[in-house]
Amino acid sequence: MDIKRLLSKEEKQFIKQHGLALSEIYDARGLTSTVYHERAKELGCLWVINSCYKGHRLKTRSGHCIECDPKRIVYQRRYSESGILYIAIAGDHCKVGITENNYNDSNESIYHRSITLNMDDGYGNISGWKIVKYWEVKNAGRIENEVHQLLAEYKEDDVEYWYSGEWRTAKELFKCSQQTAETAVKKVIDDYTL
Repeated sequence: MDIKRLLSKEEKQFIKQHGLALSEIYDARGLTSTVYHERAKELGCLWVINSCYKGHRLKTRSGHCIECDPKRIVYQRRYSESGILYIAIAGDHCKVGITENNYNDSNESIYHRSITLNMDDGYGNISGWKIVKYWEVKNAGRIENEVHQLLAEYKEDDVEYWYSGEWRTAKELFKCSQQTAETAVKKVIDDYTL
């Protein structure tokens, strides 16, 4: 089925505006989210056509309307695309995060990320962050999310810090050792490379 024929003029404009590929859209009309999620995933599609309660039809394959909430596009891409997963340490705190490879090479990306971790008062109001280990991975956001789940018992909640002119909440701050974080990362990466 030609996806382009299914789309309204407004949907085509939305797709163009957000740089979505027609080849990444799955026709999920009439299917439940459980069914279309798996089918879209098998075909490598990030987006589906399936109505939301406001009448929009473009969604993530997880069922979130990207017309109601376009930032879901960024989240989905980050979840599915390659990136650099890193462990940073400052004192007895640890951060596991990802950075997209926006520079010439991984070392340059890591260098720039280490600078931003220490800007203003530092990530989570902690200074002296050092990136001690990193991996180039596919599905970077998914791997990061699963590592965070494994480290949930060490998570520091509700820590606010000043960054780039605004208050933010540190969502990737853990009070654990580098070894604990590395073990979690290696377990998740091993699960993806079996």
